[in-house]
Amino acid sequence: MSANTALITTAFPVRDHHTSKENPLTATKKPSGKTVRVYGAILVQRGTPIFLGGMPSDVVVQQKKVALFDPETNEGYQREPSHARMNEAGKYYEGGGRMPNPLLMNIRESDFDRVTVKPLKDIEGYEAAQADGSDWIGYGYVEFPDDLDLWLYDGQHRGGGLDWVHERHVDFGHFPVPVSVTLGLTEDGELKEFYNVNNFAKGVRTDLAWTLLRKQTSTDPDLADLMEDKGQEWVLRGLDVVEHLKKHSPTWKDSIQLPNQKKVKGDSLTIMQAQFVRSLRPVLDMKLLNRATAQEIATILDAFWTGVRRVLPEAFDEPKQYVLQKGPGVIALHRVLPEVIEVLRVRSERAGDPDAYERALQGLKDLNGEITTEEGTVRVHGVDYWKSGPEGVASQFTGDAGRKRLYVNIRAVLPKPTAGLEI
Repeated sequence: MSANTALITTAFPVRDHHTSKENPLTATKKPSGKTVRVYGAILVQRGTPIFLGGMPSDVVVQQKKVALFDPETNEGYQREPSHARMNEAGKYYEGGGRMPNPLLMNIRESDFDRVTVKPLKDIEGYEAAQADGSDWIGYGYVEFPDDLDLWLYDGQHRGGGLDWVHERHVDFGHFPVPVSVTLGLTEDGELKEFYNVNNFAKGVRTDLAWTLLRKQTSTDPDLADLMEDKGQEWVLRGLDVVEHLKKHSPTWKDSIQLPNQKKVKGDSLTIMQAQFVRSLRPVLDMKLLNRATAQEIATILDAFWTGVRRVLPEAFDEPKQYVLQKGPGVIALHRVLPEVIEVLRVRSERAGDPDAYERALQGLKDLNGEITTEEGTVRVHGVDYWKSGPEGVASQFTGDAGRKRLYVNIRAVLPKPTAGLEI
């Protein structure tokens, strides 16, 4: 048999969508005791074997599995799929389209004892490459049970497109799907491949990418060192700060939207995690806090925002009606926070004392500006300055230039760090 021939020792019945109520995305695998054997190229890259070849689509649909990130348990790593994109892919394949790019899959290390990898030539070279972490190229077959999970870490929308076609056409099961299957990676190794593929190729949403990076560096000290060398360690520190705020801050525990966390009617989510982390950069860059722990920084932030809340309480009763806890307010106030901390230092007050921030932030009540209404130009001040939409002033400061102007306006009504400083 030639190396590019796929031999399947079992076939799966394809359900007609008119008669089946079972969802192929969540269907439980039903082992038959049979195995699947696929032929193709076998590579060893730095000790890790990889299979390159094709599988009939019914095998892919039956055995693929996706590790979606769960914001509650912190398990998984992939973003929620777009059903519209999966449907588009399905319609493309239904209409005669092809899939030239392989799906990237993994058979995890925990399942590898159920897998047979059989090179048809130079078996000694294959085994030696695994043993010493070197490289090797050959061909052969991979055989595994028909209930084994094939973890799909790149191509879930194309995989979902296959599901879409399978629900509608009983004769689609033999459509050849190109696959690249790493053999024996751990879940952490799988996550690392997913992150690199998506970060360098088509990108993944920043909030999820950063969360995955933090998850990965927690078990990979070398990667953490690399982040520090590149000046990106502030991202990891910021994510740690967010975690503490979500757990312990009454102001922020229900307001920061985590990756894959969906907004629902009545929630109080006002800002995405990535935007909040970016806003922390001026605080995290303070020399004073350079060696502070994430918990210590979160304590300072909670005290600061408690002070803001006491000065402008109405904005926190209905947070979505104001921009204080949205991008404009959070970015501008975090930019001014280092100066407020210096004010407290000059006053010999504690950086974790909400009362001290309340005293220092009284000037927020004096912010004022003009808005245009049907009756003409109106000047608003105090909490109304922070209203969302055209009724407020702060909401009009958009883009980097606008947020900088808002920051300048806030500075103007707050005490100067040098006030009371003996020279």
